[in-house]
Amino acid sequence: MDMRTIEKIEFGSALAVRAFLDAETARELSERFIAFDTETTGLDPDRDCIVELGAVLFEKGIPTASFQSYVNPGIHIPAEVSALNHITDEMLAAAPAEKDVYPEFMKFLGDAASGKVLVCGHVAAFDLSFLCNTLDRLGIEAAFRFIDTRQLATQIPELEHHSLAAVAEYFEIPHEKAHQAKEDALTSGRILLKKLERS
Repeated sequence: MDMRTIEKIEFGSALAVRAFLDAETARELSERFIAFDTETTGLDPDRDCIVELGAVLFEKGIPTASFQSYVNPGIHIPAEVSALNHITDEMLAAAPAEKDVYPEFMKFLGDAASGKVLVCGHVAAFDLSFLCNTLDRLGIEAAFRFIDTRQLATQIPELEHHSLAAVAEYFEIPHEKAHQAKEDALTSGRILLKKLERS
């Protein structure tokens, strides 16, 4: 499954549907959206788990609130993943459990959890596949609409690479703390705003 192009994610009680940038979604985004990102123990949402959640609320183009939490998923984080995101088993041992984190995260998401407010992320379907899977396991209902900033970046002809770091550099957006969920979410949100300026 190519997370860069998938249009719908569904795990029982939680689903996410890709939205595309048109006049109506641009109007919505100019008012409010939530950018979010996750760090995980691996690449498979059926086997791996989220170990960090980060989200930033943008209102009229300005970041106004944020959420960040490590999550103790109860499973080991592989050394190669720790080397990338600098999250260790020791850090997670002191982190709150899923059952404690996700109700708080859902409060932060507010209307975004029912699709009334758009969410964005870079390869957003990857993060949403983990989020929807987890919410379903916890018995939490959600229905997201998402914009993928990587997909938007592919529309820029002069961009050869579409990683978060490459797109941030193209738009001259500072991005010094890669693979930290809240910082990556903030960067994705700022990329979206740059793309809206050009639309």
